[in-house]
Amino acid sequence: MSSRLAGFACLAAASLTACGGPGPVSITGVPIPAAEDQAACSALAGALPGSLGKGLERREVEPPVATAAAFGPDPVVLTCGASGVAAGYQPTSLLSEVDGVGWFSEDLGDRIRYSTPTRAPQVVVTLPADRQAFEVLVALAAPVSAHTRATTA
Repeated sequence: MSSRLAGFACLAAASLTACGGPGPVSITGVPIPAAEDQAACSALAGALPGSLGKGLERREVEPPVATAAAFGPDPVVLTCGASGVAAGYQPTSLLSEVDGVGWFSEDLGDRIRYSTPTRAPQVVVTLPADRQAFEVLVALAAPVSAHTRATTA
């Protein structure tokens, strides 16, 4: 199980080095999807909407990464292809289901992380703790459903 969590821990170390303003968002530590998930993750990123809601317009990501996206001034960041599941996730964990996609949430203090431990490739969305997540998760449901598959975790 520790190898399953190693990839997710790497994602947990991902950081945003540029926040605010209209410029690019620098994201480090973006997971590299397994070979069989590369195409699905790239297709998901390409299918994401231009906005996740009021004030959450899509922004450029630096360096360009085909499997990550950022939205808004205090960015909501989406990555695809994390291996393993969140350390706190158990098969009996309660998921918030939004339009058919189950999301596991983790409080990170000033940010909240939502992941899809029962879908492959796994999608992770990190947003400011003071941001209402429902609108964001609704906007992401259709592309996540279309480009990931249900699994048992």
